[in-house]
Amino acid sequence: MRRELAVAIVLGISGVHGALAQTTFTPATGPSCKDESTDELGLWTCPGPAGYVVSFADEGNIVSITIAPRSAIEKVSGPTAQWRGAGKSFGEKVQWIMRGGVPRAAVIRTWRTVDDAKELQELSVFAISGAKACLVGSVDVHADKANDAALARAQQAADAGCPRK
Repeated sequence: MRRELAVAIVLGISGVHGALAQTTFTPATGPSCKDESTDELGLWTCPGPAGYVVSFADEGNIVSITIAPRSAIEKVSGPTAQWRGAGKSFGEKVQWIMRGGVPRAAVIRTWRTVDDAKELQELSVFAISGAKACLVGSVDVHADKANDAALARAQQAADAGCPRK
C-alpha cells in the first residue's frame, strides 16, 4: 500500500478515492514483452494483469494498439485503436483499472500527429469489456491535472464498458 500511495503521489492521483486498490501498472516495452518486429514493422506484445495482453504495432506512419485476453488476441478482428504516429508513439507503461481482479480500463501515454505536422502527446483511455476493448477518450498531457483527469475518465470507462453499436 505504501508503494501504491507513493506512485499515486508521484502521478498526482492521490485525490481520487478508491482508485489505488484497483490500479496496477505493467510495462509497455522491455524484456517481459514478446518482440516480433521486422525491418518494416515494429510489433510487440506485453503482458498485463489477469491474462490480458497489449499488442503494439508501429509501421512508421500508422501505429496501433490492441488490448485483449491472451487467449483472444489472435482472434480480434482489428486493433483497438490506430492513429498517425509521432515521435515515440507509446509510453513506457500501461495503467490498468481493475474491477474484481479483472482489467476493465487502461491508460497509456501516446503520441500522434495532427494537422500533418503538429505532435500531440496524450493519455489515451480505453474501456475493456471482456475480449472487447475500445478507445473512449484522451487527455492532453499538458492540461492541468492531466493524470487526475485520465484516471477519472478510466474509472468511468471501467464502470461503463465499451459503448454498444
